[in-house]
Amino acid sequence: MSVQGKRRIQVQIDKNLADEANLIFNELGLNQTVVITAFYKRVVADGGLPFELKLKDKKKVALKFSKATVNLPAKILSTKEEVDAWSKDIEQDY
Repeated sequence: MSVQGKRRIQVQIDKNLADEANLIFNELGLNQTVVITAFYKRVVADGGLPFELKLKDKKKVALKFSKATVNLPAKILSTKEEVDAWSKDIEQDY
């Protein structure tokens, strides 16, 4: 395939992650280009990602809670006394 038939893809990734992955690629006799090409081919063949991406249940609950409470009024606690009083109210609820 000619250079004109190719597309350059540039990404920024955490250095430590890239270094660790490259160690594995090297042990397998691969390089980044081969791995990324294989990934793209698998995406095309599967019609999607070749693995499942999903949130853990704890994160899903936290996101639902965050969404449900986003418009609730918030009280700003400016002093240690206000924080102490607030935490005592919380302790009484439990």
